[in-house]
Amino acid sequence: MRKLRNIAIVVALGFVFAWIAGCGGCNPAPETASLSPTEGPETGETSIRITGDKFNMKKGVTVTVGGKNATGVNVPSKTEITAVTPPGTAGQSVSVVVTNNGKPDAPATLGQKFTYTDATPPTVTGTSPADGTNISDYEDSLNVMNSVSITFSESVNSGTGSVTVQVESTPGPVSQESGAVSGSVGGSGNTVTFTSDQPMGSGRKYTVSVSGVQDTTGNALASAHSFSFTITSLEKVSRYRVRKGDTLPIIAARPEVYDNAKLWPRLVEANQDDYYFDRDRIIEGQWLWVPRGEAWGDEPTASTGN
Repeated sequence: MRKLRNIAIVVALGFVFAWIAGCGGCNPAPETASLSPTEGPETGETSIRITGDKFNMKKGVTVTVGGKNATGVNVPSKTEITAVTPPGTAGQSVSVVVTNNGKPDAPATLGQKFTYTDATPPTVTGTSPADGTNISDYEDSLNVMNSVSITFSESVNSGTGSVTVQVESTPGPVSQESGAVSGSVGGSGNTVTFTSDQPMGSGRKYTVSVSGVQDTTGNALASAHSFSFTITSLEKVSRYRVRKGDTLPIIAARPEVYDNAKLWPRLVEANQDDYYFDRDRIIEGQWLWVPRGEAWGDEPTASTGN
């Protein structure tokens, strides 16, 4: 009886040793060492290489990046794995885990994390003024505004790309203006601002174009964006009330007067017989005649105003 029991024990131990030498040892837990590269775009599709030992070449391995399965997993040797990252969230650093297929209870997490970088270019989400705006409510026809702004979908570097402004006169003003508007570009956060060197006046259409602006990680605006706005003209006047700080050239430059600073002598000629008129000293609140008509060099169709 004892002999049979000893035989049974020997047989059992034989099975144990056989399992350890065979099935038990054929799929050991993986051992990870390094990850390269350790960052890539949020869109995924980054080829990574994992080194270590005891990777299952026969049954393969499963690689997860931030809890999502990597694709294109290949095990060329028991010490190397190649794979392709899934999409992720920009700015996040996530764990990379390797599990030998057939032994899911023994995952190995790499000491290095994989960081997703921003790969999405900024987009224009708004402008001020909005595209197609007609500005008709203002106090000073020579100084309606001096800046425009562009808002983006994320923080951008205002020192990148370009913002240009072109001006063209509307049919109302006497003098026709066209060309580039000089100015400077600045801003912070997700807003870029163009400030003109000279105030923007009425009777003009302004077209703003922005291109090449980059976000804080270097992704550039995918395509140029343009918008336009118009500052409407005031009706031509036959009399003008002097404002504080006015000079005759400034008055003549107003779109509702002549829209041309060089025509100030007309004001002198039309008002020089008034006893209170002094061409070298005009007074705030003083009324001036604004002569119009063919005799003054205006086109026959020019409006005389009210």
